[in-house]
Amino acid sequence: MTLTREARPYPGALPLLGHALHLARDPLGFVERLRDHGPVTEFRLGTRPARMVGTGELVKEVLITQQSAFEKGGPLFDQATRLLGNGLAAANGELHRRQRRLLQPAFHHGRMARYAEAASDSAEALSDRWRHGAVADVGRDLHDMTMDVLTRTVFSAVTPTTAAEIRSCIPALVAGVARRAFVPIDVVHRLPLPVNRREAERLDRLYQVVDGLIADYRAHPPEQEDMLALLLAARDETTGEGVADRQIHDEIRSMMVAGTETSATALHWSFQVLAARPDLERKLHAELDEVLGGRPVEYPDLPKLEYLGRFVQEILRMFPTGWLLTRRAAADVDLGGHRIPAGADVFFSPYALHRDPAVFADPHRFDPDRWLPERAAAVPRHAYLPFGAGVRKCIGESFAWTEIGMALATLAARWRLRSTEARPPRPVAGSTLRPSRSVLRTEARTG
Repeated sequence: MTLTREARPYPGALPLLGHALHLARDPLGFVERLRDHGPVTEFRLGTRPARMVGTGELVKEVLITQQSAFEKGGPLFDQATRLLGNGLAAANGELHRRQRRLLQPAFHHGRMARYAEAASDSAEALSDRWRHGAVADVGRDLHDMTMDVLTRTVFSAVTPTTAAEIRSCIPALVAGVARRAFVPIDVVHRLPLPVNRREAERLDRLYQVVDGLIADYRAHPPEQEDMLALLLAARDETTGEGVADRQIHDEIRSMMVAGTETSATALHWSFQVLAARPDLERKLHAELDEVLGGRPVEYPDLPKLEYLGRFVQEILRMFPTGWLLTRRAAADVDLGGHRIPAGADVFFSPYALHRDPAVFADPHRFDPDRWLPERAAAVPRHAYLPFGAGVRKCIGESFAWTEIGMALATLAARWRLRSTEARPPRPVAGSTLRPSRSVLRTEARTG
């Protein structure tokens, strides 16, 4: 294979800092500018060069066609792994293949009805707590709700006290990932600063709680089979070996972030958009009223809620939780005629891909009907990547679609949410892509 040319450099790099200030000041605009600069663009984080892949076809090369040449890695990823451990999301090579085989039964489609019931029950509990005319911190409420779903499905035998303790520790884990995403310098996070001490205290406590749960499950297996019970019982079909407690601990930590942030953030954006777009809200409510007729949503209803499905697809297009992702080249590779040297950090941005005007007409306009079958057929397959692609595609994708659909149907059937300010919130890029405001007014749809 002949390696042809170097990636085209992006201008404006500063001595020592590179393009770090561009990324910090306007991260979303910066990734779109990199996309428009060329199919593969070189930029710098500090003194280290990195490459941004700007087209869906070349991202397909990274994730599928030449996936063996690109492993999990990069400065953002490396720092996040220090908090999340070496779970499935972080593992490479044979460990990743083994863990995926062992975890797959927990996400089998036959279990989705049970997970849907947990999502519906948690959403109903939240709905019962909201009050007509009150102002609610909807972002916090939805995060607590998805954490409740996680405890019901991952470790259902946990006591209410322990579940509450886990929920109180999770924000430190999420905040730590966010801080490391934009300051990927390990020494900064080891300084004896108050924020680092608080984080360490909460994480130490979380580790103790999870280790205690694993020990309790081993000593007293629960009557109801949940994800933790499945992990403890799993055996590799080739070797017959089970999963070590340390590995199970890392998998649970990863689930605590991945299993709450995607769904909570997508639901939060859903209600922010509905608050700003009464035309879309009327369509969604009309479908919910027609399909459900006032009864609670059930798992078999989800395929019938076609507009709701398109609405969620558009939420994940415009506001993908994982807005910026990384890989590391394991060997010299030719990517679309561009030389990528071994060890190079390779970035791609679902946010930039999803808003590419060459693929999506009027890309910054929220339009659920762009996902009607006759229009969606024109979208290249790898231009839409809310859950990744290839062998590393998110194993919890079906779980997330189910949870988001059930919760949105449950809450929107009973409530309208209204903004307390004239202007809609802006997306804030951290470890995830969140709305800049969290507060909304709750209005009951019926008396």
